Amino acid sequence: MNTSKNVSSDGTVTMEIEIPVEETGSEFTDVLKKFQREVNVPGFRPGKVPMNLVKKRWGRDILSEKAEELARKYLVDALKQEKLDPGGQITIDLIEYGEDKQLKYKVSFPLRPEVELTQYKGLRVLINDAEITDDDVNEQIEAYRKKFATLRSIDDPATAEARLTLKVQEVDPSGLPLIGRKTRDEVIELGLDALGIGSDEQLIGIKAEEKRVIIVQNEHDSISSAPHQSAIITPDQAAGKSDSSNQVHLLVEAVKVEVQELPEINDDFVKMVNEKLSSVEELHNWIKFNMLGYIETIKLRQIEKGIVDRLIEDNPFTISESFMNSTLDGLLEDIDIEKDEDRKSFIEEHRREAERDLRWVMLRDKIALTEDIKVSDEDFENELNRISEQTGDTPDEVKKKLEKDDAINRLKRNMYELRIIEFLKAEAEVEKRMMPLDDFLKNAVSAQ
Repeated sequence: MNTSKNVSSDGTVTMEIEIPVEETGSEFTDVLKKFQREVNVPGFRPGKVPMNLVKKRWGRDILSEKAEELARKYLVDALKQEKLDPGGQITIDLIEYGEDKQLKYKVSFPLRPEVELTQYKGLRVLINDAEITDDDVNEQIEAYRKKFATLRSIDDPATAEARLTLKVQEVDPSGLPLIGRKTRDEVIELGLDALGIGSDEQLIGIKAEEKRVIIVQNEHDSISSAPHQSAIITPDQAAGKSDSSNQVHLLVEAVKVEVQELPEINDDFVKMVNEKLSSVEELHNWIKFNMLGYIETIKLRQIEKGIVDRLIEDNPFTISESFMNSTLDGLLEDIDIEKDEDRKSFIEEHRREAERDLRWVMLRDKIALTEDIKVSDEDFENELNRISEQTGDTPDEVKKKLEKDDAINRLKRNMYELRIIEFLKAEAEVEKRMMPLDDFLKNAVSAQ
């Protein structure tokens, strides 16, 4: 075997491989003879089709298919000989092949980056944490009270906490209905300016069966950033002191004004929340336990994300453009994006995320190799038993379902990755930053 290679500045390897005819010629002859024995051609007995006819009609396809097969076979040895580690799709271009010719072909592929671990033990990770106060628990109880609240119709003027059932009709400045604008039913809670900017202030005080014309800024127009004392648009403003093109006149009839009635905090309320609880004290403890569990879940996610981010930051290595592009091409094939503009948009949007994931995978595998971390057959059987206990299926039934969904390899990969994460967590130095629960939850949402 003769090989020659070239590595471009962008990390693309081009290699030419030559295999002597003494090695491959008989392979081509054998595949032609095998086809001759099996092909059925009218006018010829089975196995008696002339070889010159076989070569003329099918020879090119048969030989090229065999050449590609042999090219891949010898490529394995060529990569070992040249000590090359492909990092993406390998392209094979046949140059010369046949019964009396050497097998000559060219391959190209992105080179896998070299990863050197400099720091993966004792990774320093900062996470947020929160203590749960009685006020936090009481706030959750109030949320449950609102959840189980009932509505009561009132004849009094609507307050800021009211819920309004309305008939709404768009009208002109004189109060006449606009042609083509039908009356619509709306159920709103004050506080959201649901009918347009300034609507809430003009609806406070409305009573059941009362009609009002309100003037609001069109909800589809931008809200001015200039400071203002009130969102109400007065008739004077409508007459010419503001841009009337942004204004909408609405005739509003209050069909019903309702207020919430919250349940008392007693044993009956406790049963509404959870029928297994029997006292207000048990409710407090149950809520606090659930909130603590949620906090621990978020903290766990922070630690795992922080470890991966820190690992990537502390162990830099160069990823060539060709290797990155090959990875992105693989993602595009998985999600089946056909249009060029959609492919370009996807790459621009996901490139940073894909690079992070790629760096993590390569560092992860290097750590597994260094620390001899693997998933054994026994580990996999134990996981099947664990799933069996959760689902009620037998381990064999669990395995069959996984095979049916083609999910066994995915499960093993997840186990493998989790094992590496657990190793890094055990070695990491985690620092906690305490904050109020509301801030903790806001940070958790923004991090998603």
